Amino acid sequence: MADAIRASFARVWGLRLVYVALCLVIILFALLPLQTEPRLWVGPNLMLALTFAWALRRPELVPIPLVAVMFLLSDFLQMRPPGLLSALAVIATARLQGRARIMRERSILREWFSAGIAVLVVLFGYRVLLGVFFIDRPQLVVTLSEAVMTIAFLPVMVAFSSLFFGIRRAAVGEVDSLGHRL
Repeated sequence: MADAIRASFARVWGLRLVYVALCLVIILFALLPLQTEPRLWVGPNLMLALTFAWALRRPELVPIPLVAVMFLLSDFLQMRPPGLLSALAVIATARLQGRARIMRERSILREWFSAGIAVLVVLFGYRVLLGVFFIDRPQLVVTLSEAVMTIAFLPVMVAFSSLFFGIRRAAVGEVDSLGHRL
């Protein structure tokens, strides 16, 4: 029994460290100067897609304080207004974690739709708040392309997480090694 508890504890903390490592790699690649000209489209927000995919699949792997720290670090390093995108991402992640148990019984399309709505709320909420605080905003086309790319990339992130890290939805009634419902 004690070995099962230790194995479960090690797996959870190991996957949390994997989440941190993946976020740091995403932040690192976002900092690389790959293009010096302004563009009218951007790629997906990989950190948001990763966080939402894991929050819907296994909410215990992405605790809210960890999400807040990673997004705040991203805000600081990418020279965005500190805490603005972080707060929106934390709120959306908490909302998705609250719906994770309900989403187990739904199809992947319903899960994708919920995560997609959360992406839209975060990215367009961020754009609105930038305007409220009189901070320069990217063009609407840029925000729209980021939202569309992130939503389109969500199933890829779910497949990647499932294939490489075994992140899958908990079955209805599944319990961990301590007997707690997942």
